[in-house]
Amino acid sequence: MTKVIMDCDPGIDDAIALTVLLAHPEKADLIGVTTVGGNVKLDYVTKNAQKLLTFLGSDAELASGQATPLVKEVETASEVHGKTGMDGYDFPANSLDYPVVSHNAVTYMYDRISKSDEKVNIVATAPLTNVALLLKTFPDVKENIEHIYIMGGSTLQGNITLAAEFNAYVDPEAMSIVFNSGLPITLSGLNLTENKAYLTMDEIDQIKNLGHVGVMANSILEFYTAHERSVGMTKIPVHDACAVLSLIAPELFTKSTNYSMDVSLTNDQFRGMTYPDRRMKVDQKNDIKVLEDVDREAFVKFIFDSLSSYDK
Repeated sequence: MTKVIMDCDPGIDDAIALTVLLAHPEKADLIGVTTVGGNVKLDYVTKNAQKLLTFLGSDAELASGQATPLVKEVETASEVHGKTGMDGYDFPANSLDYPVVSHNAVTYMYDRISKSDEKVNIVATAPLTNVALLLKTFPDVKENIEHIYIMGGSTLQGNITLAAEFNAYVDPEAMSIVFNSGLPITLSGLNLTENKAYLTMDEIDQIKNLGHVGVMANSILEFYTAHERSVGMTKIPVHDACAVLSLIAPELFTKSTNYSMDVSLTNDQFRGMTYPDRRMKVDQKNDIKVLEDVDREAFVKFIFDSLSSYDK
């Protein structure tokens, strides 16, 4: 069984990604969830993880992690996700009783991974602060990490700035550490998620018919779509689901290219920009599998089937 730790900052699309992952225990054993400041501040994202894990009936361990990036203060995306990061649905009143087993996600991940009887995969859908600190503090842990699946960066455009995707922008120093760790990495960037891996407004409306989890997903996605509509978008990317699906349903992705990727650490308009080395003679700093296309019809069906499975 594939063992997984999910490092996240729920966040609406993180919530969809975690929901999809937990719908497939036959494909992945979620042994832990760790949180990091990102979409909103750490206290909110940890409470959101508690709400989701309670609502979805999970028994995965939960640990909270870093509140701020390695170098700068955290910049959140509350204008997209709402003040709490997951506005739009009333979760059970007892949700915050879900135990947080550690407030140091870095040592938690090290203990779980290093003591595992098989290699562990990391799905990272947030700024990479926790993961970078894990790799720098405990370099021996790499021996027991199978693969890291990341939602972040882009080979084309930004979203938080002209050049940078949000997760990369919040902590580019962390992303650089992870990129250059020598571990196998699959990257779902904006070049895929914004242009290929989206739901239409009609599809989001249909989600509410997929049982009680579908009602929850529709409610939080409706909040998300209100912001996206306000900036002129008619197709709603489900960014973080791609990182999960690249692990549990890699057959959905129809094109990828391995690149040596770099991250801009400058303090100007290019901070957090990620870019592949496309020269004929590549300076091979790393070798990252960048997903570039997805069977969108199959992608949507997989998400719908995952949401409806909770009522079967």
